[in-house]
Amino acid sequence: MIEVRSRSGGSRAGLIRCGVSTLALIATGFAAPALAADDPVVAAATPQDQTQTTTTPETSQDEVVVTGIRASLTSARNIKRNADQIVDSISAQDIGALPDRSVSEALQRIPGITLQRTNENRDPARLAAEGGGVFIRGLSWVRSEINGRDVFSANNGRGLSFEDVSPDLLAGVDVYKNPSAEMVEGGVGGIVNLRTRKPFDQAGQLVAVSADYNYADMRGKGYWSGNALYSNRFNVGGGEVGILLSASINNIGNRTDSIQLGTYTRRANATAPAAFQNILVPSSLGWRRIDWEQRRTSYNGSLQWSPSSDMTFTAEAFISSADPKDMEHAEGVYQLPDYDSTYQLNDDGVLEAGTYRNANMDLDTRYGKSHKVTRDYSLNWKWTPGDHLAISADVQRITSKANVHSFTGFSEFGVAGADPAAPGFDPRRPDIIFDLSGNTPSVTTRENGASLGAQNNYWWAAAMDHLERNRAGQWAERLDLEYSFDDDSFLKSFRAGVRATDREAVTRQTGYNWGLLSMQFWGNGGGAPVYLNQTGNPPNAGLPEQSELFTYDDFFRGSVAVPGVGWFPSTDLMSGGTGQAYNYLRATETSGWGWAPLTNASFDAANPAADNVLGGVATQKEKTLAGYGMLRFGAGILDGNIGVRVVRTKNEATGYLSVGTITSPCTATPTAPACSGLTTALAFSNNGAGGRLSDATYENSYTDVLPTLNLRLKVTDQLQLRFAAGRAMVRPNFSQLRPYASLSFTLNPAGTALLAQPQGLTGQAGNPYLKPTKSDQFDFSAEYYFGKSNSITFAAFYKDVRNYIISGNVDETYVNNGQSLTFNVTRAVNGEKGKIKGFEFAYTQFFDMLPGALGGLGFSGNLTYVDSTGGANQPVNTLDPNQITNANDTTLPLEGLSKWSYNLAAIYEKYGVSARVAYNWRSEYLLTTSAANLNAPVWSEDYGQLDASLLVNITNNIKIGVQGTNLLNTRTFLDVGGAVLHPRYSWTDTDRRIAGIIRASF
Repeated sequence: MIEVRSRSGGSRAGLIRCGVSTLALIATGFAAPALAADDPVVAAATPQDQTQTTTTPETSQDEVVVTGIRASLTSARNIKRNADQIVDSISAQDIGALPDRSVSEALQRIPGITLQRTNENRDPARLAAEGGGVFIRGLSWVRSEINGRDVFSANNGRGLSFEDVSPDLLAGVDVYKNPSAEMVEGGVGGIVNLRTRKPFDQAGQLVAVSADYNYADMRGKGYWSGNALYSNRFNVGGGEVGILLSASINNIGNRTDSIQLGTYTRRANATAPAAFQNILVPSSLGWRRIDWEQRRTSYNGSLQWSPSSDMTFTAEAFISSADPKDMEHAEGVYQLPDYDSTYQLNDDGVLEAGTYRNANMDLDTRYGKSHKVTRDYSLNWKWTPGDHLAISADVQRITSKANVHSFTGFSEFGVAGADPAAPGFDPRRPDIIFDLSGNTPSVTTRENGASLGAQNNYWWAAAMDHLERNRAGQWAERLDLEYSFDDDSFLKSFRAGVRATDREAVTRQTGYNWGLLSMQFWGNGGGAPVYLNQTGNPPNAGLPEQSELFTYDDFFRGSVAVPGVGWFPSTDLMSGGTGQAYNYLRATETSGWGWAPLTNASFDAANPAADNVLGGVATQKEKTLAGYGMLRFGAGILDGNIGVRVVRTKNEATGYLSVGTITSPCTATPTAPACSGLTTALAFSNNGAGGRLSDATYENSYTDVLPTLNLRLKVTDQLQLRFAAGRAMVRPNFSQLRPYASLSFTLNPAGTALLAQPQGLTGQAGNPYLKPTKSDQFDFSAEYYFGKSNSITFAAFYKDVRNYIISGNVDETYVNNGQSLTFNVTRAVNGEKGKIKGFEFAYTQFFDMLPGALGGLGFSGNLTYVDSTGGANQPVNTLDPNQITNANDTTLPLEGLSKWSYNLAAIYEKYGVSARVAYNWRSEYLLTTSAANLNAPVWSEDYGQLDASLLVNITNNIKIGVQGTNLLNTRTFLDVGGAVLHPRYSWTDTDRRIAGIIRASF
């Protein structure tokens, strides 16, 4: 809504009651917020910016104060309009009023940004409650900042998990898609800058509180959240002091129900009818429920001191922690047969309905929890000693840690005899009746004599745990100068600065520690089943109480029949710690090689492997030194900036060489005549024993030159055209830079000689000498601004990307024990080129011309098209052959890239009512080239979600409202397979969330 209020005779407190939280973001002063917050001169050095500052409360004049949703959109529009670069923004006018419940979900409203809805792209079985990774124009190489400074999570070392940051403390989010030279390097996709509030952003005192109660309908549970802010300014003897303190506690939870298949393989069965001779059959069929919840706490403090009108000191602290945890119950069957008389196929020969007879049932309970904390402390000084010079100095210390714990327990259903071909097989196993032909699947179980509800029909099968203790920290310092030319000069200002960083990242991770308990249905290990109702061997009286019956009640909100109940390891057993669980589970170990829990010593014993490339302990250091120069210019209808940024990067890491063992008759008799072909290899491998060699330190350095140009042509007061050109870079992830090498020997069947190369001597390794991926990128935009809040914009972009990081094979020579051998080593390398191109269209308008209540209607929408040619997908782990093979499949598109996406929002803002109904949609995209456990490409089908909010002003100080997420209960569908044929394999429902909201400011 728009309200006109007179300042004549009004007090400062009165103005605050009228919505002072909007003052700093009114349309008159947005050039500064659009720049990086640790930019030297942002406010001080640009005279025209200073003259646009909102007038003080004592000024006697009428002011238009825009509030609510419209104010946020107007603020974002004006940031874009007045910026030196191409930027899109989200603004939160009210405290705690970012338009969505997470930063990730809010970002997806911006043109060109899409949201991945899984926590990890390689883990499609587990959808994220608030969305996972953020992609800009189809690229995941996104640099994250807070107030223009580095921010990162210890679990990946480069970027931030945006879902870990509370949106309640943010004043806004800016997205730079082709930045200028003074902005920090590191984002080929773009830069996302989170802006917090400062005490000097508003006049006088501000007290604001908000709270909400968020109910998840499938979970059947509600969660309280709240935040509070206090800000004030004081005139003291030494100038003016401002203080701001804010805190947020955000709780959220959800449930996901899913039916999932395995990979499809083409089966041939000579005894089957002709129609079933060459069909696609899934390798497994299962159902899963995950109950997830998270507490997210954030604190922000800012102290500003202005001893004089030309100097300001700002000290800030931002602390954010996230504590997610989840409990999963998954049940399934494996190895569906090639043919059954009940099978039904679709037109592509894909099995979609039938009966799986005599099923072996696998069940697991998985408990996961994480504790992630990021702490950011900074100090900034700005000084303008005259009309022409501005100086800024900035120092930041950021630390992050991520502790991860995962524990899974497995049980199996059966009676004596698992293999139908084995003697003594008992066929009293259930049948699985399934119909997967539509959007609503049907899976049910039919008992054949052995009850699924009887505890004594299940045995203890296996357990698996995984631990991570990751740490990262960085010091960053920068110094910036700006010289402003005379007002009538074509040259406006020259900026220059230097920035240095010193980062250290320590990863401490185990692999996934799977171990047998009593037995598996496939019979290996030699153990006898210990059924869930037994006390074990040796007996443990409490063991039967460590399992529980799980019934999957209200599955898919009741729209899908309950597939079947099962007895699972209990939630208390899984969440009570692995040490306590081992006290019970060791009584189940009958095979002699059962599971034992990981300890802190397990970190040192772990090595990089196919299940975790970061296994073990690794310390990596990185130092950067950057300098830039940028010239701002303009006259008449043309302005812009041109500059260059030069950055030197130096990496240092410690790694080791692991030599495999050689198992051969020649190990005992290396001098035997038949072993002559193995003599050198045996000596190299310490007479077959192998082992880990001493650590070594690896160093790498490189320099990048990053020129930029931004031009703006103001065709009219309403229409402006922009052109931007620049070079961007993104450094390799620390997991890709980790130095290690694992060498292996493959012998002939007799064990007397190596196989011929490249099969005989092979290796897998990290690469500390990787170079950054770079992009030469060009943007054009046309922006038309009209009315108080309206705009139509069009942008076209083109990125020429090179140095994609891929998997490659290199012949490398190693020396050990005086022997020199050449191994064919697989490691990450720089290679491949690609092009990303597309366009964005956005339209926002409020229909003020309509009569009466209709004058509050508005609309906001955008459309994005992205296409790519060339390029390459990156295997997350170059130690996993499946990932390498699939990443190198040139028929697959780039991961995460939807060709089309759009947002539509109907808005109403009048008479104290703020309402929004928003729909977000993206087209099919490749989620991953190699999903965990499936080892195959997984695709996300088209997905659209409807959200809405309604807020009502009770008084000038208080608003109440309701917000809904996923109102249409959109079902998520995933497909599995190659580029030509990828049948649907996963159906997932998650919660509709309804939140009641109250906000107050004084």
